[in-house]
Amino acid sequence: MFKRTKVTDGTATGQGPDAENWDGKEVGFRKKSKVPGVMITQYIEKLPEGKSHPDFTRKPIALTIQEGKFAFFKAIVTGDPKPTVVWSRNNGDVSDPARYQSKYDPNSNEHTFEMPHVKPDQADTYKCFAKNEYGQAMVTVVLNVIEVGFKMTKAPQQQAEVANCNFKKVLKRRSKVVPKAEEPEKKEGEIDPKFWELLMSADKKDYERICAEFGVTDFRWMLKKLNEMKREREEEQAEFVKNLSDLKPIHINADGTASFELEFDLLDPSSSIYLYKDGEMIPYTKELGDKMKHCLRKVGRKYIFSMRDLMPEDAGFYQLDVEDVNMFSTDFKMVDFLVKIQEVKAMEREDAVFECVISAPLSKLMWFGKNMPLEQGDKYDIEVSEDKLIHRLVVKDCMVVDKGIYAACAGIKSCNAWLVVEADKGAPKGKKTARKTTRAGGSGTDLQKVAQEQQQILDKEREERKEKIKAAREAAAEAAAAEEPEKTADSGAGKDKGAAVKVERIDKTSVAATTTVAGDSGSGHSAGKASGGAKQDGSHADAGGGHSAGKASGGARKDGSIADAGGGHSAGKASGGAKQDGSHADAGGGHSAGKASGGAKQDGSPADAGGGHSAGKASGGAKQDGSHADAGGGHSAGKASGGAKQDGSHADAGGGHSAGKASGGAKQDGSHADAGGHSAGKASGGAKQDGSHADAGGHSAGKASGGAKQDGSHADAGGGHSAGKASGGAKQDGSHADAGGGHSAGKASGGAKQDGSHADAGGGHSAEEASGGSRQDGSLADAGGGHSAGKASGGAKQDGSLADAGGGHSAEEASGGARQDEPLADAGGEPGITSGLSDIHAIRGQPAELTVKMNTDCDGAWFKDGEPLKSGGGISITKDANIHKLTIHSCRDTDSGLLRFVSGDLSTEGRITVGDVPEFDEDDLHKFSKPVIVRVGQNAAFKMPFQPQESLTVSWFKDGTELKDGGGVKIVREPNHSRLLLRDCLRSDSGEIKIQLKNPFGAVEATSQLIVLDRPGPPEGPVETVETTSSVIEIKWNPPKDDGGSAVTNYIIERQERGHSLWTKLGDVSAEKTSFRDRNVTHGKKYSYRIYAENPQGLSDSLETADSIMAGIMILSGPPGKPKVVSTSKTCINLTWTPPEDDKGVPIIGYQVEKRKKDTNQWLALNAINEPIEDVNYAVKDVTEGAEYEFRVSAINESGAGDASPPSAMACAKNPNMRPCFKDPEDFLVVRAGNSVRVKISYEAEPPPHITWLKDDEPIAPWINVINTEGMSQLVIPSSKRSDSAIYTIKAKNSVGEAFFDVEVRVTDEPKCPGPVELEQTVYGKVAVSWVPSPDQELDDRLYYVVSQHDSNTRMWKTVADRLFANTYTAHNILPGIEYHFRVYAKNDMGLSDPSQSPTWGANSNRVPISSNGVSSMEISFERPPSILVPLKVHTPPKGYQLYMTCAVRGCPTPNVSWYLNNTCINSDKNYYITNSCGVCSMYILRVRENDGGEYRVVAVNSLGKAECSTKLTVRD
Repeated sequence: MFKRTKVTDGTATGQGPDAENWDGKEVGFRKKSKVPGVMITQYIEKLPEGKSHPDFTRKPIALTIQEGKFAFFKAIVTGDPKPTVVWSRNNGDVSDPARYQSKYDPNSNEHTFEMPHVKPDQADTYKCFAKNEYGQAMVTVVLNVIEVGFKMTKAPQQQAEVANCNFKKVLKRRSKVVPKAEEPEKKEGEIDPKFWELLMSADKKDYERICAEFGVTDFRWMLKKLNEMKREREEEQAEFVKNLSDLKPIHINADGTASFELEFDLLDPSSSIYLYKDGEMIPYTKELGDKMKHCLRKVGRKYIFSMRDLMPEDAGFYQLDVEDVNMFSTDFKMVDFLVKIQEVKAMEREDAVFECVISAPLSKLMWFGKNMPLEQGDKYDIEVSEDKLIHRLVVKDCMVVDKGIYAACAGIKSCNAWLVVEADKGAPKGKKTARKTTRAGGSGTDLQKVAQEQQQILDKEREERKEKIKAAREAAAEAAAAEEPEKTADSGAGKDKGAAVKVERIDKTSVAATTTVAGDSGSGHSAGKASGGAKQDGSHADAGGGHSAGKASGGARKDGSIADAGGGHSAGKASGGAKQDGSHADAGGGHSAGKASGGAKQDGSPADAGGGHSAGKASGGAKQDGSHADAGGGHSAGKASGGAKQDGSHADAGGGHSAGKASGGAKQDGSHADAGGHSAGKASGGAKQDGSHADAGGHSAGKASGGAKQDGSHADAGGGHSAGKASGGAKQDGSHADAGGGHSAGKASGGAKQDGSHADAGGGHSAEEASGGSRQDGSLADAGGGHSAGKASGGAKQDGSLADAGGGHSAEEASGGARQDEPLADAGGEPGITSGLSDIHAIRGQPAELTVKMNTDCDGAWFKDGEPLKSGGGISITKDANIHKLTIHSCRDTDSGLLRFVSGDLSTEGRITVGDVPEFDEDDLHKFSKPVIVRVGQNAAFKMPFQPQESLTVSWFKDGTELKDGGGVKIVREPNHSRLLLRDCLRSDSGEIKIQLKNPFGAVEATSQLIVLDRPGPPEGPVETVETTSSVIEIKWNPPKDDGGSAVTNYIIERQERGHSLWTKLGDVSAEKTSFRDRNVTHGKKYSYRIYAENPQGLSDSLETADSIMAGIMILSGPPGKPKVVSTSKTCINLTWTPPEDDKGVPIIGYQVEKRKKDTNQWLALNAINEPIEDVNYAVKDVTEGAEYEFRVSAINESGAGDASPPSAMACAKNPNMRPCFKDPEDFLVVRAGNSVRVKISYEAEPPPHITWLKDDEPIAPWINVINTEGMSQLVIPSSKRSDSAIYTIKAKNSVGEAFFDVEVRVTDEPKCPGPVELEQTVYGKVAVSWVPSPDQELDDRLYYVVSQHDSNTRMWKTVADRLFANTYTAHNILPGIEYHFRVYAKNDMGLSDPSQSPTWGANSNRVPISSNGVSSMEISFERPPSILVPLKVHTPPKGYQLYMTCAVRGCPTPNVSWYLNNTCINSDKNYYITNSCGVCSMYILRVRENDGGEYRVVAVNSLGKAECSTKLTVRD
């Protein structure tokens, strides 16, 4: 028994009535849907009034999409009651809510099936079921997924393909144009790859525009390279396509879509076609629907790519590829309206003007008037300026009907305005006013000025691109020229050490790279980088920070070390020269476009020059002992020079930033002192005794000095950029700690050294940190101080000490690392706050702790809201070295406030706020935790009360995923509660529902369960056959995976016999039993079964057996008798056979016929086993003329086809010999003179006959053509004449016999008009009309006459006589006083002649006087015996023709006329149509027969006498 569920307006459990169950029977009636591809099953035969079964008004569309994209299907269903929609797939389930989501939108009535982040294993055939209590509708849809990227499971396959050299499949499919996200940093002046792709797909007329757009000016070079690329591309394209033509770039259509077209033929139809946008593959569909944005359709050879629902982000570079080869590229640009069209008010018959300005040149806009596209013509003028920025629409000669909304469209951008046409009140009524010469409308702004400004912007962008390309080429030329002196300098520096340095050039920037460890990097003053070179002797090379985009690098040395390079302050470069003695040459940073280079020395090493900060130069002086004097770069008009030395060492002078000077001090031991001042203050290096040096570089009014050391090491101090100081600490191991100061956001790190010393790193100018590099001995390189909020700290060393950190340039501090010989390194000498206070939220009753960390051990005080705090009253204040703590043991509301810690001039503050974590009421929590149970399609509602609080955030979650308001989810937030409503729940919506309350003090959660009840899923297959005998079939299945939320109650089994369409219910079994025995089977027959699972919610989908199951074993019939060939023709061979002698006791339901062609071994079945031939004869029509065949027959019963019969004799497919015979010929043909005559005669004969034509039994003239084809012969007379009228005879003769047929051809023309017409009155009231015969009467025996009459009363012409073969006619009822006119026409098969007009017959004209001779007129008698006025003519018509036979009889009283054939009266014979009108006696025969021949006689009899006439009729064959 079926159980149906009546769906109520559902919410949660307890909010609606329970389901009502009712019993009914389900009968499957197939119904046809209006939508193709939809299968409908109606459960009952007749639907109640107003009810309907489900149907689809919009079915899902097949989808091809890229892996990882968002895939979805949409469907709209109808039905009353409202159907339930369920989605499934053929190979797998859709119960995973993370991968499959079913939604319903009640506003649009759309059912959506969504698959976010679609994967390749989801490619399948999906089914959509719509079901209500009266029926079910089902539709299938295919999803294809394009795989991208590398898959681990495919690695073995890809390795095999690599081994077979199939590299194309291994490589990831990508466009030639790289996506913007993956696009490498483009070098300045480099040409975009899109430029070449566009040129290869563009017309030559567009070359100039594309070059101007990309800033290319060298057309000769461009054309040369383009031709080379085109040849390569055409060779690649030839591997996949041919006949590539008609490339049409992308454009906007009138319907708002964009499309581009091209034509080509695929060499391999299975080749894949890919679409890209800006280098990224885009999915598309091949069906033109509204499901996907992109569509690729094929119309013949043409491929049309279209895109709907255009948005600004659709602008981009589109490409179409076949496999890996690009076929077409086009650029889709979006333009905007700078000036929109404005409303126009025009007078009647005045011109109206709409004008606008767009942001980019466009040759044509789309104009619309009252939603109709407008084109150039008599009514509209469409104008475009030379720069294609100003567009105008002129509506000429405005009338009132022209008013309405007019719009201009440029892609997806549009603007519209009204045209108001006012009637001309001054115009005179009823007259059309003259057209006015004035124009109304316009934008009201200076369009030319706006267009010029926009054009200037476009030109500027174009020129900038040109300048970049030009600058790139010049830089490349300069780089090539600069390589020569560098090579010279490298080769001249020290030939005995032999260390090589590799230099790579990238674009316009030189970077030095070595094979050894890296040297120290100074601080950079901008985004540029500063790197130090490597040394072999353990010393380091410092690189100064660059102040601009330029780079500063150390030069190469022969001993493996790198020369130091000062930081450049502008685009200029600063590089150090090479030396022979292993020492380094420093180059100061240049602050302007000038360069700083070292001068030449006598010993082969160059002198170092500091970079100049202004127009001044800085150069190093020459030395005699091989050493050099470095000159620092001056930042103003001042100079910086290096001092002289006696022992070969040098003194470096740092660059001064103002009018002050910076000079290096002299040394005696070969060491040097470097000084570099950046402001009015001075920076000087201290003297040393052990040969070490002290470098100082101050960047502000503060001083930076290096400390003295006794152990040979030195302390360098980085330049401070604020009032703070930065100094280097002393070390014990002979190494030094440098603290650089970085001027930019970049990081600066020191390189590693071989001997355990470190490379120094300059500090960054922003929040970035600067840290020391790594060393081989485990220690870290020192980090320079940061110039902003960033920190700089020293790295660790082997001996336990830390490297010193340079001074910070902002409020943050710079601290030194720990050492073995001191507990704390000196970090600038002033206290600072390392970790300060921040705002916190404390829970009421819980402890809270606040900590402040200082860089030195110093005292401090705590304050709350300005009042000092001391330990006690629940508060503890402690100090541990440099760490200060405030502890609140149990927080109260009074503890809230602003806390502040003060230590000397330093302070930090933070606010503490005390509060509670949100809480739920226990009763509400218990009530909320109960599960909510709803049915599919119902709404689920959850409500949770809570106490009102500030800063409370309420969130709802389902299975850990936060729910957002929108779609089928409704979230209501009130001050004291929150509600969640889930509309139209699906089975997949079942799960955990959680509400979270969160404030700054914490969060609390409450959970519940949502259970959605639904029909169970189909039983699990496949169906197994447990037993099959001649009387029993037993099947078995598995329970469904999803029971729909409630237990399965029973299973229902249906059966279908093979060859039948009706499913019959066999019964049901309990849920515990998953097998069924069918005992009502017939031996040898096959059956299909389907099983339904049922629960209280309804029936599941069915599980059907894959193949039919036979009852018992197969019993095949014996062979039929040998087939016999009954007849053959070239198109058909007829067979017959006898039934088999032994049918094995199983009834035969039909036969299967097979054929085999001569000289072949393959037997071909002419009919399928499920389409048996029920008779014992068959006409084989699938034959080839002239081929020989043999046939065999098998008997078919319930078990299948039995043994085949012996083959028949060979039969040839040809026609048997037969006498010629003609098929449905026409024996009469009328042709107008001058036209061609075509007589077509079809015949059948075997063998083909010899055809002969005769004219009147004589051979035809040579100008008459005869065309013979198979089965037909034509006689053609090109230009006929009357003399061509004759009887033409066709004669067909072959070896079997011959046949004849006559065709009468009548060549005629429109007849000539009759002669003069005469009128005569012989009797009162009657007028005899006579005329001279037409000249064509003797030539045409089918010619006759027609008489028309006109009188002065009616003034109309009417036909009074027709088909007259005589030359007289008597007009009756001629009244006195009325004028009469008569017209006589000659007529034949071609039509009427011109009329012959009679004279006027009237009251006083042509009246015949009657002489009474003294006798009264009343005594005159008009009676007379019958007489024959016009006798019968002789007729010889062909058989089957029609015949008219007429004569004229006169008599008074009117005689009785009788017709006789061979003395037999035929007046009552229905084969003859006999009439008598006013004395004209006619007889008509529709088709003349042979027995119609003989003597015809007409007898007219009245009271005064008798008259007769006769003629003979001869019927021709």
